[in-house]
Amino acid sequence: MNYSPNIKQVETVLKYIKEELYSGRLQPGGRLPAERRLAEQLGVGRAHVRAALQKLEFYGIVQTFPQSGTVVAQEKMQVLERMITDALQIEQYDFASLVYVRELLEVEAVKLCARNRTEEDLAAIEQALKECEEKFYTDERVSKDFAYHQALARGAHNPVIASLLLVITPDVLRYYQRYRVCTVPSEEVFAEHRELLRCVREQDEEEAAAMLRRHLKSLREFAATNNDQNHFLE
Repeated sequence: MNYSPNIKQVETVLKYIKEELYSGRLQPGGRLPAERRLAEQLGVGRAHVRAALQKLEFYGIVQTFPQSGTVVAQEKMQVLERMITDALQIEQYDFASLVYVRELLEVEAVKLCARNRTEEDLAAIEQALKECEEKFYTDERVSKDFAYHQALARGAHNPVIASLLLVITPDVLRYYQRYRVCTVPSEEVFAEHRELLRCVREQDEEEAAAMLRRHLKSLREFAATNNDQNHFLE
């Protein structure tokens, strides 16, 4: 299973919405078709539609209301087109840049998590870690690893950092899974994950940050040595 939705299919959805705006068929303030209908119309999976809408919502291009659907922002047409173009262009960032930004964000997130975590946060992180270890040798490995890191980010209680990580981390993990599946021994990954949890539990911010950097060392080195031949995410 490839946890991160295929970028080309997500891009298909983004381009479709941009064209609908450009043609006038979709106006600012207008409602988008339901996920299922968009997926059938464009020949993509609902996960790809959902990922595209999440990206558009992150950029403030659309807003989703419970039981009311997804509505385009009340912006001028030229502004909306530019914003969607920017959302599309984020896919062109090279892998090393994504890894660099992920590390910057996650280091700060884990420090804040150690400082701000609640008992509820600790319980959520522990549960995510348990599921990550249980699914390590299954096709859910990447998604459960991602869920563990997201649980740490949520414990930081900084929604901007958590949202930014939600945008870029799936692409990083998808790329890493594709080219370097299961090369890090489970014992090493388990130990590092558990050590991160210990640091957070003991509210040791600096040690949590140092452990996170060690945990991402192999990913950082992989990005540095493979970025030239695989410059852009596919």
